Amino acid sequence: MDLKSLKYFVAAVDAGSITGASKQCFIAQPSITIAINKLEAEFDTVLLIRHKKGVSPTSAGKLFYQHSRALLNQAESMFEYFDPHKLRQTITVAVQSDISLVYLKRLMSQLQQLCPQWMFHFTNDSAADIYLGSDCQDNLTTFRPLWRDKYYLIIPNSHALGFKTHVTLDQLHGVPMIERRQCKKMSLLMDYLRELQIELVASVDAEEWALALVEQQIGLLLAPLTAEQLEHESYTAIPFSNIKGIEEMERQVGITLAPNRLKQPDFMALVNQMAALS
Repeated sequence: MDLKSLKYFVAAVDAGSITGASKQCFIAQPSITIAINKLEAEFDTVLLIRHKKGVSPTSAGKLFYQHSRALLNQAESMFEYFDPHKLRQTITVAVQSDISLVYLKRLMSQLQQLCPQWMFHFTNDSAADIYLGSDCQDNLTTFRPLWRDKYYLIIPNSHALGFKTHVTLDQLHGVPMIERRQCKKMSLLMDYLRELQIELVASVDAEEWALALVEQQIGLLLAPLTAEQLEHESYTAIPFSNIKGIEEMERQVGITLAPNRLKQPDFMALVNQMAALS
């Protein structure tokens, strides 16, 4: 006896026919018939009377129906009570506004691998359980770096500098530039570039927006790039080490845990596991 067979039997009694039970359970009629026949053989009792209009329960079948219905209701209650989705711990996640979605994909890939029992709630609150950000943020006391990327001069392929592998600051004189407002590391450099009379054509927060503007040939961009972003065909990326007059720069991306989570051993173990995977 199994719950599926009981379900088919109850459906047959409720519908008054094997055909009705088949439609109700979305299963072929022979499967319904076989399941009920097995129940009758297992209990050595005739449960249903077959007639032209359908089926009806015998006296034993009526009693069997009551017990079957009770068992199915109890089973349904158990599944609802022990639903893994309801037992999942809700973890809030926030992302620094200028961080690329590439990092969010990396983060979620690791969290799903290490903590499949968690349910994630995304928020704009920087006090979330897990805050995905960079070493450009103000509070770095609890920052745990996971990834490191270099800064590049990102040039549309159609631009005259797009064919070069090395450039000088003088060659940036008068070129259209896109500014990333949230990148504090670049603020001083952008101030210096303004002295070269660059043409500031756009100012954005999110990295995806800035790269989209480069792809549309709006201007050049100074920004960190991931390995995935370096493979893009719409632009050329020149590392800062190949730009005469600019020191090489890096950005670290990682997570900051909420103060209450720092006291929980499972969260600290999680950080160590993520660092090992990165």
